[in-house]
Amino acid sequence: MMGKVLRVFLLCTFCFVVNSLKAQRPQGRFLTDSIEIGKPFQYALSFRHSPKIEVFFPDTSADFRPYQITKSDYFPTKTNEAGSLDSAVYTLLSFELDKIQTLEVPVWILTGRDCTAVYSAKDSIYLKELIKEGALDTLDLKADTQIIPLQNQTNFPFILLASLLVLLIGTGVYLLFGETLTRQWELFLMFRRNQEFQRNFSRLTRDVTGKKGIDNAEKAVILWKMYLQRLERKPYATYTTKEITDNLSNAQLADALKSIDGVIYGGLASYNTADSLNVLRDVATQSYRNRRIELAQAPTVSGRR
Repeated sequence: MMGKVLRVFLLCTFCFVVNSLKAQRPQGRFLTDSIEIGKPFQYALSFRHSPKIEVFFPDTSADFRPYQITKSDYFPTKTNEAGSLDSAVYTLLSFELDKIQTLEVPVWILTGRDCTAVYSAKDSIYLKELIKEGALDTLDLKADTQIIPLQNQTNFPFILLASLLVLLIGTGVYLLFGETLTRQWELFLMFRRNQEFQRNFSRLTRDVTGKKGIDNAEKAVILWKMYLQRLERKPYATYTTKEITDNLSNAQLADALKSIDGVIYGGLASYNTADSLNVLRDVATQSYRNRRIELAQAPTVSGRR
């Protein structure tokens, strides 16, 4: 009976959160009316929400296609009677030729054990044309018979040959070592993400028995799910405890997740919470090692031939 009541309560809470998110959308807009190809421009993103809600803004690793992000500036949260206001400004580049370009950016909101993405309304921006169509046909040449002494001419044939030689050498290096270099770069990025995860996870699990122990444990579990989701490309953020244990082979994982669920939802803090969180850390570390081995041992195109 209590199980049914709990499920009904969670369902009602989820519906309330979804309706609230629909009513409160992030505000995103370009800070200029037009852009030029290859020149930086800025996009502002803000979100007013209840002070009880925790939100996550995208960082420089997020997907801003068709634009390239070069910088992100975040501003402190401002809270007043209207609620809390989070904001950020992103510096972008565009190499697209479309005359009108649009962008919508997500903000992730912490809802229970999961994160829900809420997108801003699309904002549009115009591409500035530096040379208009037909402009060259209307220009008149101006005659000038004044003799001007010529400087030494650049040896363009030599520069062309040197450029072709460099291009051939670069192409040869890429054909021989391109896959290896790409793989090493992916391994390096994987290593950096793991270091960042370990650092943030350690910070959250440093004190799980204090006043913020339950809140830190919940944030640590969300961080753990998001890291595994990116590492293994599976939606761990939406998985139940059973689905997680089915995908990760670890004898202690099920008990650890049940213990942490008791802490988060039941407020049953205990000294075993730290041990349960350490099990999650061990699972993430083992998954990271397995993924590195898979990537390092994956056959190359030349090897598959």
